[in-house]
Amino acid sequence: MSVTTLDAKAVAKMLLAGASELNSQKDRINELNVFPVPDGDTGTNMTLTIMSAAKEVLALGDDYDMQSLCKAISMGSLRGARGNSGVILSQLLRGLTKEIRDHETIDAKIVASAFGKACETAYKAVMKPKEGTILTVAKGAAEKAAETCDEAEDLESFIKGIVEHADAVLQTTPDLLPVLKQAGVVDSGGQGLLAVLTGAYDALLGKAGEFDPDAISGGASKGTGINRDAVANADIKFGYCTEFIIMLDRVFNSKNEKDFKAYLESIGDSIVCVAMDEIVKVHVHTNHPGLAFEKALTFGSLTSMKIDNMREEHSERLFKLDNNGKYV
Repeated sequence: MSVTTLDAKAVAKMLLAGASELNSQKDRINELNVFPVPDGDTGTNMTLTIMSAAKEVLALGDDYDMQSLCKAISMGSLRGARGNSGVILSQLLRGLTKEIRDHETIDAKIVASAFGKACETAYKAVMKPKEGTILTVAKGAAEKAAETCDEAEDLESFIKGIVEHADAVLQTTPDLLPVLKQAGVVDSGGQGLLAVLTGAYDALLGKAGEFDPDAISGGASKGTGINRDAVANADIKFGYCTEFIIMLDRVFNSKNEKDFKAYLESIGDSIVCVAMDEIVKVHVHTNHPGLAFEKALTFGSLTSMKIDNMREEHSERLFKLDNNGKYV
């Protein structure tokens, strides 16, 4: 019997299955990572992000509706967001849940609207959106959903079409981002998003296994054959991936947000800054993490602070690559 609508329980199963599939591909996605910095952690960051959302969903127990589910997914993914691609994934989930939270059940048209909102929210969160990334794959999925939702007879074929189109868009990312073509890979964040969509689709078909919240581990590496020279010659202008959450104790209006983003841009790049309720999630690549912290402290207290030395991660990654671009 074909499925035409999804309730909160079905959406939760799809989210958990997407998290499991992303986790299973984590190592392979790490290997694809060359943009914005070839530090080899995209899969890890995206997995930690969606697993944070998954654990919030599990904490709801069996008694929840669409609104409480959406709040758990949105807040869980934002609080647990790691890395550039992880924060973007959290914003895709935030936008999607905004659109479905007021419905007891959702059909193809609402799914299409949610995909559109997800894409819009993610693009707005990134200061300088770049095509050929996870954003491009998300946009492709949203466009396919909008194009086919009116004629959709069931959700199985509708979502299958979206996943297949997202994969086709992912294969074009090297043509949009020269660093990917040079390395001979597709975008790692886009591959991560495709994993989430694939897992969700499997759940819809009843193919997904039981979710294990403790199984945050990598899947078997397939060896990407990445161009080692492309990774070795990377220019890491800003060396520290810096992330934190501001617990606001003063107004963070649109002007304050604009000024804060401008300051972050003056000391770094790869900036994603997202305000939600009483918190602000910040991601920036900079050579001076302390300056970012000091500026943020003018708005409130800080939590979930993390600094990764991307030059060190890059060196470690090169050490693991043989001359054929395979991991040893």
